[in-house]
Amino acid sequence: MDYDTLYLAYKPLLYKYLHLLYSKELEWEDWKQQGEMILLELIKRHDKSKGFLSSYLKKSLYYELLNYKRKLISKIDHFEIFPSENYETIRINLSKLSKREKEVINLLYFARYSERETAKYLKISRRSVRTYKKRALRKLRTTKLHS
Repeated sequence: MDYDTLYLAYKPLLYKYLHLLYSKELEWEDWKQQGEMILLELIKRHDKSKGFLSSYLKKSLYYELLNYKRKLISKIDHFEIFPSENYETIRINLSKLSKREKEVINLLYFARYSERETAKYLKISRRSVRTYKKRALRKLRTTKLHS
């Protein structure tokens, strides 16, 4: 069987797991696309001599998605900053911020977007970008920084 046929046959299983593991912190389209890539990779990686594909995929797909979700959520909630001179790592806890505030902070400070670019990307006004930024920075000032 070719990869496309196997992919289509196991797509319902993928969507079952995607819905089961989905949380509001994740962007659905990105989550779905990554799941599809994981499924294709697992199909390609399967060794027929070690058992049935269906058994392998049921377990592997679930755990691969779960691991990917954990990595994504940890990236959303914490950013690491490396100062140029002493390379001391500073962790900033973003878990108190709303999803939109995290997006604005990420785009402005880590992706280096301008306020205009951020507004265009998020399809909101520049004034909204400034409001989210102010609110997020106020919240971050009140949370403790961990080294």
